[in-house]
Amino acid sequence: MSRPFLVVVILTTAINTGMGIIIPVLPLLLLNFGYSTAGLTLPFIALILGRLISRAFAGWIIRRFTDKYTVIGCFALYALVFVGYVHVTAAEVFIGLRFLEGVVEGISIVCLTDLAITLSSHNRGRRMGLFGSAFGLGFILGPAIGGAVYELLGATAMFLFGALIGGVGLVLSFWLPGGHTLKATAARPWLTVIREYAALLPLYGPTLMRRVLFFSFMILLPLYVTGHLGLSAGHVALFFSGSAIVSTILMPITGHLADKVPAGRIVLLSLGLMGVLVAGFGVVHDGVWFTGLFVAETLAFAFMLPAGMKIFADAVDGHAERSTIIGAFSGLTEAVTLVLAVLLPPLFALDPKLTWFSLGALCLVCAVPYIRQSELRPVAVTG
Repeated sequence: MSRPFLVVVILTTAINTGMGIIIPVLPLLLLNFGYSTAGLTLPFIALILGRLISRAFAGWIIRRFTDKYTVIGCFALYALVFVGYVHVTAAEVFIGLRFLEGVVEGISIVCLTDLAITLSSHNRGRRMGLFGSAFGLGFILGPAIGGAVYELLGATAMFLFGALIGGVGLVLSFWLPGGHTLKATAARPWLTVIREYAALLPLYGPTLMRRVLFFSFMILLPLYVTGHLGLSAGHVALFFSGSAIVSTILMPITGHLADKVPAGRIVLLSLGLMGVLVAGFGVVHDGVWFTGLFVAETLAFAFMLPAGMKIFADAVDGHAERSTIIGAFSGLTEAVTLVLAVLLPPLFALDPKLTWFSLGALCLVCAVPYIRQSELRPVAVTG
């Protein structure tokens, strides 16, 4: 693996570690800031809105300042945001910092994805597997580090550790390859960009499903596992951590497979299987059977994601507006997340089966474009 791509993987792990570092104690912190239980959603909404809004101008920033200097700026701001958390005394300021954190995270993920595509022309499947595993590794490390530091040293130390991650990322960013500044065309609404490049949406389906399933599981698993299967909260944590560990270990290996066999066939089979397995969550009422289905779904996911990322990367590689396309499609992902946050809880309250059947159906819908052999090849885009 080339050193620049390794740096991209490390930086992606770092930004995702920072995302997760305050998750274990966030409710407690918010209550200390004076939030009611109902108000605990506000900082989460602020974070998502920051990510969503950032997608509109992420491509413009990257084209104006290049990937390298955009990443440098993002990690510098990231460190400052975590330093700012230390000095927060008002709930409104905390919400504002969460919004700014979302903006920085949104731009940095678009930029790192753009770099991963640029640096993965050789053995792309394997490298996309490594890049995908960086997200899972970050979400393993973040909550573990955050919870441990908070218990041992307190909230201030936890925030300063987040700032340290930002500082290390800043230093490592200087190892990224430089690039030529492109003509910075005016920022466009991401919905406009999506309409222009709608032909690429089917190829983005696997990446979209990664976020959809992860976010949905965060909402549904605790409710279903404890309320319908009679298991403990500890079992919920095992489902999340076990899934992250398995997918992180396997994706570099399964990504290599996508370099050897048609990636579209891998996506078709794995997404189709995931649809059946996720729908099956709603018809089992035994912890052992649910665990078996969940493990099988995790394995299918580990095959699906690197192949799907490879297909999308092949389609946009070399495109003059690649970063703008990535930003717009990432904006769509954040919008879908907001919709899920609104719809899933009442749907679960109505009938838990409906939530699992709906998510399974989404997997199957995303698999449909890969049925025909002609649609297993990358879609050419001009620019």
